[in-house]
Amino acid sequence: MDEYHLIKQFSKPREGEFVPVTFIEFKRKLVGWSPELKRSVYIGSEEEKSKLKRVREVNLMIAINHLSGKLSSIELNDEEKAQFEEVYSSFLKKGGQLMYTRKKICAKNIAFFELNELEEKVRDIPEKNLLSDML
Repeated sequence: MDEYHLIKQFSKPREGEFVPVTFIEFKRKLVGWSPELKRSVYIGSEEEKSKLKRVREVNLMIAINHLSGKLSSIELNDEEKAQFEEVYSSFLKKGGQLMYTRKKICAKNIAFFELNELEEKVRDIPEKNLLSDML
């Protein structure tokens, strides 16, 4: 499956790839690099903190990934969260679909959100008729 990186819990879209998401909530979490596991882990207690490197606090965004239909977690720094909040306020006013992607700025990939405005759908509302009138 070539698009697995888009549907896993921590989706990492490449530049130019978009993942439609629905925002649920933000959480502040401590995260650090575990040399033993060779990956980042979330810190639950002070004892774990001493064993980890590069301990930092991140904004963990919980969202529904519409490509997989499951919950996804997106780690955001404070600048990325501020950019998301601007797009989200526009979403609340205009509606549409929140799109998550990542952009390369200098040597870093940063999380970036866009609002994909949906075209207004014209709906034909059928008239109410009695069955006896129709026969």
